[in-house]
Amino acid sequence: MDETTGTTSTSGVARWSRLAALGLLMVAAASLIWLIAGAIWGLDLAESAVFLAPTLVVPSIAAFLVLRFGVWAKVVGIVVALAGAAFLWFTIFGLFDPSSFFDFVGGLLVVPGVLIALVGCVRAIGAQRRGDLVPRREGGEARAINVIVAVVAVLAVVSGVITIASRSTADASQADAEVALHDFSFDPEDGLSVTGGSTVYVENKDPFHHTFTIDDLDIDVSFGPSSQELVEIPAQPGTYILYCRPHTANPDDPGESDMATTLTVG
Repeated sequence: MDETTGTTSTSGVARWSRLAALGLLMVAAASLIWLIAGAIWGLDLAESAVFLAPTLVVPSIAAFLVLRFGVWAKVVGIVVALAGAAFLWFTIFGLFDPSSFFDFVGGLLVVPGVLIALVGCVRAIGAQRRGDLVPRREGGEARAINVIVAVVAVLAVVSGVITIASRSTADASQADAEVALHDFSFDPEDGLSVTGGSTVYVENKDPFHHTFTIDDLDIDVSFGPSSQELVEIPAQPGTYILYCRPHTANPDDPGESDMATTLTVG
């Protein structure tokens, strides 16, 4: 390695650098997949891009640096991996929901991706200092990359099958009112008014998991992507907070960024 420039020699890159780059690219891939899902399902991409663009672009650049340059680039890779974990911490919950493909795959890419990037960068730093450069992936690094790619692919396919198989449908003609869960909002956004004992047709039009939750009425119905349900509203007059558990930080006092509205029972 040229110590003045920090670049690797033409004989190859430090062993484990490719594994580190794979981890960083997994983090970036999660954001790319979410943006694609948003485009297909008609979500507000302008708002989503502000949140997702950094987690797509920065890890991709870091992966390039890790492969192209020396020790300092691996340190950058570690910092970016830790930042990705802090920025996308919520994706860990997606690992427990294989029936929602995009939630699950997000967690499947981000959580292991961060760990893989950290381990890969640390080991690559040691290899760089020893001058352990290889022209292609080989040995333990090659086996690790192959296993990781295969496991992620298999689990993603399984999640896709479960998501499709678990999709529920309902007959809207049997309902007294309708609510759509779309773009991380309830439609109608200004609240819903029904009479006690009514049946509400609820449809999730997002590619992500949502819930129709009203704590005071003991209502908590989960909706996978493109699922529909009929929800019975008890005859308890009042105005209640209606929210989605995964996307509401404070259900007692939801803010503008929370997925929440009100339901009034007459």
